[in-house]
Parts: sequence; structure tokens; C-alpha cells
Amino acid sequence: MLPVQGQEYSLLMLSSLRRRRFHKRNTLYKKNIPGDMLFVVTQGRGILCVDNQAIPIRPNQTYYLLGNKPIEVMLESEFIDFYVLVIRRVTFAKKKGSWHYVNAATDSSLFQTGKLQLKHEKQHLESIEQLYEECRYKSVKDPSIQLKFQSLIQAMPEEVPEPLELEDASKGIDQSITYMYKHFNHKIKLDTLSDIAGLTPTSYSRSFKKAKKISPVEYLNHIRIDFSKELLQRSDPSIKDISTAVGFGNEFYFSRMFKNSLGISPTMYIKRKQLKVAVASCFRYKECLRDLGVEDTYELNGYRHLELGVEENRRLTQVQLEGLRNYRPELIIADYRHLPLYDQLKLIAPTVMVDYSMDWRAYYVRIAELVGREKEAQQTFSQLELRLKITRDALMDTIGHQSVSLIRLYSRRIRVQGLVDHPLSHLLYSELGLKPGSCVPLNERTKEFAVDGMPTFDTDYLLIDKRLTVQEETNLYANVLNGSTWDAMKAVQNNQVRVIPNWISMSWSPSGQNQILDNLLQWHA
Repeated sequence: MLPVQGQEYSLLMLSSLRRRRFHKRNTLYKKNIPGDMLFVVTQGRGILCVDNQAIPIRPNQTYYLLGNKPIEVMLESEFIDFYVLVIRRVTFAKKKGSWHYVNAATDSSLFQTGKLQLKHEKQHLESIEQLYEECRYKSVKDPSIQLKFQSLIQAMPEEVPEPLELEDASKGIDQSITYMYKHFNHKIKLDTLSDIAGLTPTSYSRSFKKAKKISPVEYLNHIRIDFSKELLQRSDPSIKDISTAVGFGNEFYFSRMFKNSLGISPTMYIKRKQLKVAVASCFRYKECLRDLGVEDTYELNGYRHLELGVEENRRLTQVQLEGLRNYRPELIIADYRHLPLYDQLKLIAPTVMVDYSMDWRAYYVRIAELVGREKEAQQTFSQLELRLKITRDALMDTIGHQSVSLIRLYSRRIRVQGLVDHPLSHLLYSELGLKPGSCVPLNERTKEFAVDGMPTFDTDYLLIDKRLTVQEETNLYANVLNGSTWDAMKAVQNNQVRVIPNWISMSWSPSGQNQILDNLLQWHA
């Protein structure tokens, strides 16, 4: 709400509320703002350029943008998720003792363009998420929607936009990055970038690497490589012409930089959809490829046999390597656990080692890019997001706020799945919003207990991943599952114990995640 000015009174109304995702691509996102808006980022990083000002984009931040101005968005992460709340100003004037609607003035607004320094960021974001959910089922014109929006707006005058000049060095670096994006196809000198940042070349390089973890030249090359990907997908591309178009000039230097960045050459990138692919992975890469529509693949998994002993493991790995040679792949995609086999793999075919991450989506996007299935990957994410929403709502109706814990039984120990640092943990406790039991470690991936030292787990539901031999299961039952500690558990007493398949492994692929959601819905239908 804006203050009364003389005989006029202005009210800010919600015109639309949308949730959007921008994926990293090879060109800038250029948009015209239809009206004043709140731009609320939930995930991702990048730079927002408005009126030649570079504003850093960070997760859980809210930005106020003035209408009728062009903006440019440059992504530093694979994507950003955000809400857009377009605001319409309604003005009333008092004439002859009565209030009448008049055209809104154009010279006043709630804030100036900038990041809002919110005192209660979490509550602010939760309010917007709740408002978005209601807007899915009600018109934005619904009085209840507008009332909730007014409550949101009423709290915001307590906040102030963060000045765009927070730190001269940080501001200057973002300005120089904006320049890189706009002029990457020309020769750019370090002196030019440092002048834009207002720093000496030495200080600029040092500050840039501290902020972005790579040098300015490496960052510029990443921009050029990203843009070259789009050109390489056009009909009958010329490597020489593309290297010139993106600012490299020398095609051999371009090819070397491209391969260093993606793991494959520009020539292989052009025909990546037709490549015969194999994987060396214990993270379900073959299943990920199948989810992307790539059916004919060979899988080497040299990690799953480690429990068999060194010699037996070596023998089985050599058998798989021979099968891989006979398959004659044109490309091998390998995970970090197969790094010891890299020298042998690259003798068979060009091999790309995917960087380590506990984010299965990062793996999936990387694999999709290597085989030219980026659109299929985004479709997968959209479909999975819908399934997550359906499953989350269903579980809230059945499980509600009851706690859930997952344990994995071994012959001599018990491992409790933690709250962080694993796709399964993220799925259960973040995306589905399940409440962890008291035994679930909050800041660890897992926590282990000796079989004879197992504590009583205070949890309403207990999920058990049990993959044991008959003898191991017999011993475990005698030592644990038939004891007083086990019988004292709330989940055991209420018959809420479920034996699950290998969710730990399944959580690394879209089809595996869908199977987990199916299991959960079947149990609580």
C-alpha cells in the first residue's frame, strides 16, 4: 500500500504469480518487464542486468524490479528456479466527497530496483509459496488471494532495498562478466575487464578467482564454449567458422578447449545423438540413459564386487572389460569410482569421467548433454516434479507429521540414513517433506551402530533395506530382531515396519525415483 498523497490513495494489487525455471543456455535471457514485480529466487545463481547495473542472483533472495525496463539474465548454475509476482497499481481519488478510480501515476513505486534486505527471509519465502499454491486453484482476482498479498506487501515497507554498490570489487566483477557475455565474440583484453571493474589487472585477477573459483580467462572461455554448442547443432557446421564466431580464432585451440570442457571433441559433439555408448558406473548411468531414450548400452560396474576380495574382483572386472571391448563403443561415460580404470577405458574408446556430486540431477544433465538429450532431461524433471507433488500431498493425508526413518541392515552393523548429502535423503526429507525420526542424523549422510549396541529408534515408520544371505539374516534375527530393544520400538509395536528394495541405489535415476514414489503410494493408498 502506498501512502495517501493529497486526495489520492494508491493500492498495490497482485496481477499475476508464476513459478518459472531458466535453464543454462548459450545466450542471454532478455526480457521486458511488463510491470513492477517481485523476483524471488529459490535455487540457482547468476547475474541480473538492469539499467547497466549487474545484480548478483543468489538462492532465497528477493529482488524488486521496476516495470517497463529490459532485463538480461546470465546463469552461473545449471538453472535457476524463481517466482515472479507482477504488481498492478490501483489509484483512487477523492472527488466531491467520494472515492473514484483513476489512472495510476507512473512516477512512484514501492521500491527502487534492487535486492531487498529481508529480515525474515524464510517466512517471506513460505508466504509466497503458500500464495502460489492457492493461486493454482483460485483466480488471482479472488479477494482471499488479494488479502494475503496485501499482508505480504504490508510487511515489506519495513525492509529496504540493498544498495547496488554493496562492494566495489564484487560489483565491478559482475559488471565485467556482463561485458564478457555481450562481447565474447571479440578479442577481450584483461586490461579492459580490470578497467570495467575499477581494479588493477593483478588485483582484478586475484579478486575474480576468489569470487568465482576460476580465472577471468577460464570464465570467458566457458562463455565461448557454451555459445559454440548452439552453433554446433546447426546444419552442416564448420568448426573453423564457429571458432572464429565465438572469439577463439584458432580452430585447433578451440577444439582443445572444447574437449577440455566437455570431455568430447566438437566433431563428436556434432554426432553425439548417434554415438554407440557404454558406461562404467555404479550410479545407474545405464538406467539414466534408458530414461533418456538410449536403449542399446553396455554397462561395466567394477565397484559392486569389492566385497568379493581383491583377486576375485580383479578377475570379474577384466571379464567386463573384455565384454566392453567386444561391444566396441564410440563413447564411454564413467563415474569417479571407476577412475582407477580410466587408462584401460580410454584405450577402448574416448572416455568422459563425470565429476563427483551427490546431486543425481547434475549427473543426469551431464549425461544428457553428452548424448544430445537435453530436452528429454528437462521433460523428465517436469514429469518427476508433478509426481513428487502428487505423492507429497497423498503422504501428508496419510502419514501427516508422523516420523519416518530408514535403516540398512548388515551382518555385523546397522546403518541409519541421514538427513543430508544423498539423493534418497533429499527425496524423502526435502522433496516429500517427511519428518525424520529422532535416530536420523541431521548433519551426516549416515550413522552406524554395532548390532549388539543398537539403540531404540523413536520413529513412527521404520523402513528397512535388508539384503543379506540366509545365514546372515538368521544371525541378525537371533541377535537383534528378536530382542527387547527391537520390540520396544514404536514402529514395531504399531506394525509400521516396511522392508524396501534397494532405494539407496534406485534414488540415482529418474525411473528409480519413480519406483520409490510408487512404493510409498502403494503402502499408503
